Amino acid sequence: MKAKAHRTQVSTSQLELPLGRSGAAHDLAYYIGIGKVFAAYHKRWPTADATREEFRAARVKDVDGRRIERELRYPAPVLEADPEYQALRERCLLDGMPEGVTLEALDPRYRTVLSESGITGLFASIALPVRAGPEAVRYATGLPAHAADELTLRVGQGIAVRALAAAGFDAQDPRVLARSFSVRVQANDELKSVIERIGIHRPTLDARLADHYLLDAGEDGRLTVRYQLLAGGRYAGRFDVGQLSDRLAAVYARDPELAQLRGSEAPAMPEMPAVAATAAAPTPGSIEELREQLAMLEPEGQSLKLPIQALSRFAEIRRLLERAGGDYRAATQRFEFEEDLEPAAVIENLLRSGGS
Repeated sequence: MKAKAHRTQVSTSQLELPLGRSGAAHDLAYYIGIGKVFAAYHKRWPTADATREEFRAARVKDVDGRRIERELRYPAPVLEADPEYQALRERCLLDGMPEGVTLEALDPRYRTVLSESGITGLFASIALPVRAGPEAVRYATGLPAHAADELTLRVGQGIAVRALAAAGFDAQDPRVLARSFSVRVQANDELKSVIERIGIHRPTLDARLADHYLLDAGEDGRLTVRYQLLAGGRYAGRFDVGQLSDRLAAVYARDPELAQLRGSEAPAMPEMPAVAATAAAPTPGSIEELREQLAMLEPEGQSLKLPIQALSRFAEIRRLLERAGGDYRAATQRFEFEEDLEPAAVIENLLRSGGS
């Protein structure tokens, strides 16, 4: 009897541990709790293919991966009203996940993002690189190689243009634009922790972060960790576009290379080469079309060689040349003439007479 009582007690408490009461309305934290219990037992996050037996082994009853996926994709009113669920669904849709929130989206590696203070600290380190000295490792552009924990920050063009205007620079000057996009930041501990937690690990301890990743600050206020050599990336948090623009304006205003360009006349763009006027194609069936195709025959010894392209007026051309003494040889695609006839002169006469 004691053993039976013990089993009953475990069965009752297993859902109350992280999940609440069976049949109750559930918010996002409920489903995250299920995932944590599963992951603690199986050492991996559940997927839609996780079976009822796997959940039961983790002491979670009456669920499987497909059921949880359905409840996440078609939320009950309580879940749909949860602000955390709404924010996660918006992010999933923006990340190209048309099905919305899934078990994969509940994975802590996906939900891990930079805090507001972490992004603020990251942007506080914004700088433009100085020209490398003769002994420094440089890229082909002449800029110095990134430091070990330094990353390129790719700023949306609209943000950069607003910052340049605020700093008093001509945003239409290509030299200014080229300099304004060479933005770098120093990766803080929080960013490096996020990179590790979302599963894009550095290949070697001594490798530069910039060899593998860059940061993308979009005009929609989304910060993304992107791969250098692969397509795609991972969402890393949101930032205030106005604050980033103000910070960039201050950095641009202090940059000595940009200062040298202030007020100078932008180099004139090279003019496009003049395109020769293309003669209009002759009207089909006209004398001009016949003359054009006659002129395409190439004299060679005692013959006229047909061009590679097909001639729409070939029947007329053949009739004219045979009347002038030519003998058409289909095997060699040529008109052969007797020795007393000059093929080039035959063509010249036909062109002069308009093929008559």
